[in-house]
Amino acid sequence: MIYLGKEHILGEVYKVVADNNRHLQQLWIGHIIFTWRWWLGVALTIIPWIIWIKARNKKETIRLLFTGLVVAIVTNVLDLIGICYGLWYYDYKVTPMTVIYVPWDFALFPVAIMLLLQLKPKVNVFIKAIGFAMICAFVFEPLFAWLDIYVYVKWKHWYSFIIYIPLYLIFNKIYNSKLLKQ
Repeated sequence: MIYLGKEHILGEVYKVVADNNRHLQQLWIGHIIFTWRWWLGVALTIIPWIIWIKARNKKETIRLLFTGLVVAIVTNVLDLIGICYGLWYYDYKVTPMTVIYVPWDFALFPVAIMLLLQLKPKVNVFIKAIGFAMICAFVFEPLFAWLDIYVYVKWKHWYSFIIYIPLYLIFNKIYNSKLLKQ
């Protein structure tokens, strides 16, 4: 335990965090749940998966799902880092128990990657990575900001663009790894 004099510092910090979480939950119940933005979040969590189920290459389901899981984990971790460092945050979350935007981290981003991995596999991976990064950073992020869902604090679109390119390349490498093809 960390003490300052006779007080347990971390215990006090966690009490503040718990109080803030209660306030956020009350705000969510009173002002967010069942709004059109909340319903949009619910739809954006479910619809991409329905599209993926219908559009996926059924022979590649396991490889795609594994890659999608890796995408979701990485996206979630990066989102948590950005939020914890005060770079951005989300309003109108689907659930009050998370600081991330569930539709983006667990549906839109992974499903988009999985669909792109199947689409035109012979196209140069760098072209696909740049196209993916441009659409995400310069179309979808500004759209979510315009809808008051995504709030930039200390972040710019082009930062995301730069990050999305190597992410796509890494996810493509995972999907095409010999280990997953066996």
